[in-house]
Amino acid sequence: MSKYELASTDAERTLIERIEFGDDDSRHHDRHEAFQANREPILELLRSLTDRAAIPVHRARYWDDPAYHPGRRKESRQQMFERNGNVGDEVYTHPSFLKHLRYILFGASLPEAVITAFEKEVGNPEWVSYGDALELGKFARSLARRFGLASHEASEEFFKLSLDIGLSVDEALRIRESVGIMR
Repeated sequence: MSKYELASTDAERTLIERIEFGDDDSRHHDRHEAFQANREPILELLRSLTDRAAIPVHRARYWDDPAYHPGRRKESRQQMFERNGNVGDEVYTHPSFLKHLRYILFGASLPEAVITAFEKEVGNPEWVSYGDALELGKFARSLARRFGLASHEASEEFFKLSLDIGLSVDEALRIRESVGIMR
């Protein structure tokens, strides 16, 4: 279990094991079959996590707060799904939601060595200022280069990790932007 993975109950772990995240070890013959099989465990899992208030505030806001989603459109990730015609449970069972569910459950998708080095560089997040975020962004960019991470994916994963560490959304966005300009 990763340090940023949500603590889950036995019943929730069973549901997580049933979810097909689209990894190479597919248990289904085709994507539609996996989509159909995911519906029930995803909805049950989200109900359980919500009932016991297990989702950290910053991860919930990553999903439903426009301030956590930079870009041309000022809408949350959830609002994007809804704008595209998904309503109610369809939002959470859509195959594109899986990457968001993965973050909600497991945290940023970065190598452990990258996470450890970045945490060490951040130190105590209470002492990090917006100005410090520029230097942290440069450090994160150097880690992304060293580990051969693609710019777009790395920028988003460092944003998520920054939130998990306890940095403010503004600091995390600044780090995201810095990593995103990597060539």
